[in-house]
Amino acid sequence: MAQRAHDLALGFVNSVRHDPRKQYSAIAVAALASLMLGRIAWKDYRLFLSYGPGGLPSNVFGWTATNILRLMGIDMTDVSKAEEDADQRSWLGEEWEPTKAQKSRDGSRPSVGPHPIPQRQLDQHGPKEVQQKFLSDFVSLVKQNPDLVQFKLSQYERHTDAMWVADSCPVYALGSGHTREVSHVHTNTDYSAHVVLSPKDAAKVIRAGWGQLHALSGVSFLGKKVVPANYVLLYSARSDDEVDTLIEIIKAGIGFMTDASVVRS
Repeated sequence: MAQRAHDLALGFVNSVRHDPRKQYSAIAVAALASLMLGRIAWKDYRLFLSYGPGGLPSNVFGWTATNILRLMGIDMTDVSKAEEDADQRSWLGEEWEPTKAQKSRDGSRPSVGPHPIPQRQLDQHGPKEVQQKFLSDFVSLVKQNPDLVQFKLSQYERHTDAMWVADSCPVYALGSGHTREVSHVHTNTDYSAHVVLSPKDAAKVIRAGWGQLHALSGVSFLGKKVVPANYVLLYSARSDDEVDTLIEIIKAGIGFMTDASVVRS
């Protein structure tokens, strides 16, 4: 069969070589295909630039890198591994149990960009006053828990401050191989956020529709995990009530990362 395919291909090449009309047709098809691929690539590149700074350079090199990483992406709403994890501790309340509906997010999930880095939400953005409330409440969490968390430059975003486990607090959750970063807000674009949660809480949050995993959660690249296994994108708040829910989730992330039973707000 391989020999037959080779013979057919060779026959086609020879026929084109000796027929000018077929040569022109082949050139036209190749030019059209190049034009179409170029337009698709340009549209994809402009979408990448629209995310703003975040993890990779906002240029052609960053775009090339994120598209290579794109091939390694996971199913971002699959919580089966989290649910099967041996660590089944939770910092979220009983109302987050699957049998209860109080914590389900209204409506469908927002659209999220296809590029893993930076991971950004494309629609369902909240109004400015809600975004500012979320940021203010996020900052307040750090001020209210100086024994647990502090602000430092985000290791993942590389351009904004993030919430880290305080230097004076022993890291319980991740240990060596990961940073002490707990959460950050994407203030340059959509005011979504990333947070590291316990496996059980990550599953609860994703099932309730408040977020999804990072496309590279738990994925290894060049022998190193890109981001933690339960690194969750929280969709941007659309109302003050949704801000309260996101802050509740981030408090659970602080609890997991520091093994704290009480996180003040």
